[in-house]
Amino acid sequence: MKHFFTLTLIGIIALCNFGCSSDEEPSDVDSPTMPSMENPLDGTPEVTAMSDVVPLPDDVILESMDETEAEKLEDKTPVQIVTVLEGTQRVTIAARFRGVRYLGFGFPLYECELMSDDVEKMGGIAAGMSGSPVGPPGKVMGALAYGDYFSASPTRFWVTSIEAMESARDHLTFGDELEELLNAAPSARINAAYAPVKTPLKITGIKPNRLQHIESYLKGSHFDYIELFADVGSAPITLSTDRDLMAGDMIGVAISTGDVVNAIGFGTVTQVYDDNTFVAFGHPFSAYGDGKTALPVYRATVNGLVPNLQNTYKSVSAYGDPIGTVTKDLMPVIVGELGEAPNTIPFSIKYQRGNDVIEKEHEVAYGYERYIPIIAAVTQDAIRLETSPTTIEVTIKLSFKESQKDYTETFLSAAEDTYIETLFTTQRIISTFTDKFTNITEKATLTSVELTMTEKPQIMTAVIQEIIAPDQIVQGTTETFTVVLLPHWTAVQDGERKIEKQITLSIPSDYSRGDAWISVFSKDPDDLFFGFDFDFDFDSDSEDESLPENLDELIDKLQDEQNEDPGLITIVLSDEIVLPDELLLDEPKNEITLEGFIVTGAESESVEIE
Repeated sequence: MKHFFTLTLIGIIALCNFGCSSDEEPSDVDSPTMPSMENPLDGTPEVTAMSDVVPLPDDVILESMDETEAEKLEDKTPVQIVTVLEGTQRVTIAARFRGVRYLGFGFPLYECELMSDDVEKMGGIAAGMSGSPVGPPGKVMGALAYGDYFSASPTRFWVTSIEAMESARDHLTFGDELEELLNAAPSARINAAYAPVKTPLKITGIKPNRLQHIESYLKGSHFDYIELFADVGSAPITLSTDRDLMAGDMIGVAISTGDVVNAIGFGTVTQVYDDNTFVAFGHPFSAYGDGKTALPVYRATVNGLVPNLQNTYKSVSAYGDPIGTVTKDLMPVIVGELGEAPNTIPFSIKYQRGNDVIEKEHEVAYGYERYIPIIAAVTQDAIRLETSPTTIEVTIKLSFKESQKDYTETFLSAAEDTYIETLFTTQRIISTFTDKFTNITEKATLTSVELTMTEKPQIMTAVIQEIIAPDQIVQGTTETFTVVLLPHWTAVQDGERKIEKQITLSIPSDYSRGDAWISVFSKDPDDLFFGFDFDFDFDSDSEDESLPENLDELIDKLQDEQNEDPGLITIVLSDEIVLPDELLLDEPKNEITLEGFIVTGAESESVEIE
């Protein structure tokens, strides 16, 4: 069952619009298929020939055309795709219009086909082209958004109407409405008849085997708009250009940036407006469209197309500082504003093994707090450089805008692969506050997240092996019992193969004489509800059972009800054997903790009460 929740989380991570950046400077690489153009960053000339791919001068401004005008186009009317194939130079690619299609999207799609043999040889329609303006020369009828994979040349593709995209600029999202009501994003599922031209989403710092593990669980709707790739690199490189953002330019939309994990999705700008807003992609950034959002936007450079039998993609890198913010993620489009970059959540990770301490810093976009766990797990993986059984202790500290109180929780885990445990447990902690359905008390805006991770090569587990009880147990006295535990062989200290702990138990003076049982057990790790606190205290006052009404009360309640120590050992006196998952009411009991260990197992001993 625990693995079920883990895989569910991994499925959620499928929504993660991961991207990448490179620590190498963007440059245009000589290519026999590129047109004659000049590298916009270093001025290096590239002399090649391609008749159906032509550089588009920076002084060319594309004009939007409405649906009425587009619907008057005749079949096989020549149109152009405006995009970037190398560096940052916009080019036009030959295509032609094949008709208007109404497929239940709520807006028309324009069916077109690629007419460039050279681009077909390069791989055809590529992930990262989504958002590329399409229309007659000088015009934008819409954005390249959907393709037909595994198709033969000439490749068909479908274009989202620019009129539908522009109407989204004024769309009031549910998030906007909620803020108006409370001073505080909808999901819009799309049932596409054709596959979207996916956004190339690369993540730095991840091991290839992790990528394959995640991808195996990403099939289905959550995976519709993204294509994951593992890559190397760091934060966006520090180059800039003086040219304003234009239709056809590449951009990167960042979920996180930092020392290890850079998650940036790449696509194409469809149109830029005088009020410094822009529209891009021609489909949602996430699988369903998150409505109101706040994602930093970077300029991007292309290092060519990477052919792929299923889905060719652009090799893309972000560069420079953020140039604006994506404010809306909707079914036909993402909408952004140029200028100020959004605030992000600082996320610091401190990793300790022995005397070595490594610190890593990241920034995470608001609204995407669910990706903090994957950053934690991937960073752990990248620092460790191996996957091996070990013990990990993690402390998470959350700070909030709405409260002066911080929330801190520590968990200990010994596992064959602590990556999964870090991912799963961190997700539970973060979502308790940031998930709108989980947190019913008050909006919780994270101002910072701090994670301290300590790992040991020992497997710090111990099994309850034996309980040693006195020969006679007398009513009205306090008796001492010895619990014998067998630690994992890697955790043996000073050659002592066993650990003995003493625990006392008060025997009621009115306890029934005769045969009884002393039961000693740990919290059952295989229990369905292990790690969750269900307190059935029938004697508590009703006011103690009240739900928290604000964030301060929620923090206090969660601090009080944190998971029991994994080294907790419970002793119970009863008239029959008590198992770990049984409800305890009035039986005499006591508890001790074996510090630094995860204790498992249970033992019982028959005793006689005098």
